[in-house]
Amino acid sequence: MRGNKPFRIVVAEPFAPEAVARLQEIGEVRILDNSAPETLLAALADADALLVRSKAHVTARIIDGAPKLKVVGRASTNVDHIDLKAASKRKISVVYAPNVAVTSTAEFTLALILALHRRILFHDHRLREGDFDALRAPAGREMGHQVLGLLGVDPVSEHLAKMCRAAFGMKVIWHDPFGHSPILEAAGKVDLPKLLAETDILSLHLPMGRETRGFLNAERLVLLKPSAVVVNSSRGALIDTVALAAVLKQQRIAGAALDVFEVEPLPADHPLRKAPNCILTPHVAGATLDAAAERFTVADDVVRVLQGEKPIHPADLPEATR
Repeated sequence: MRGNKPFRIVVAEPFAPEAVARLQEIGEVRILDNSAPETLLAALADADALLVRSKAHVTARIIDGAPKLKVVGRASTNVDHIDLKAASKRKISVVYAPNVAVTSTAEFTLALILALHRRILFHDHRLREGDFDALRAPAGREMGHQVLGLLGVDPVSEHLAKMCRAAFGMKVIWHDPFGHSPILEAAGKVDLPKLLAETDILSLHLPMGRETRGFLNAERLVLLKPSAVVVNSSRGALIDTVALAAVLKQQRIAGAALDVFEVEPLPADHPLRKAPNCILTPHVAGATLDAAAERFTVADDVVRVLQGEKPIHPADLPEATR
């Protein structure tokens, strides 16, 4: 018997104190100092629940090594690092926070678009070097004359589209290879070639998977207008960033702004670091105080599952196969 706290809960990455306190109301909570596979396996031998954020990979091996596991909670908008097939096979619930940081990420994406499109960082740098009058020649276009292209439909892309429509009256077109549709009625569905050919500002919002890794590759990048810019605050591996650096250097596209990378931190010798008209930020689009507070509400769903209740935000699990 485990007394008045029957559940054993493993927290593999840093969580807010209030979230940990919520878990401690119903169970014995073990907080790990790292999320390496061997550390996870050792901690999960008798665990009922596992909570992770962004670093821990909950693979089939991890799941198979946790015979009592009932629920996995991820404090994130996606469940990319969890083997959903393995969880489904074991009838393990997976819960997450699909709406966390949506507003923060969409606002940051818009900030990247504006900074890139109006070359704000370039002008700041040149002014500090002593230039002034030479920089004042007309350049760029107003946002209302630009086409926003969304590659993928998710809550962030929908919020971004609504802001761009409301603030600037922008035309919005979209393509989603998985058949998702936006709520925004004013957005126009197009095929991928048309999206790449007509977009002025391409924003990526695809989920991470084998079929989307390197989705925006060299062949697709050159289909963009020479005046187009690419923005990614979604998942770093969606873009072949070496190819992106090359087309920027060749001036095949006008610019790029990235908050996420396939390898983080971005390697010191990566060609993007020297690419022209390229804004790089360290995966901070969703890192606001408001989003941080929302992220850890996933603990409430973990408690619901352990107590036999239905979670508010369950992940869709594939049908289990033998």
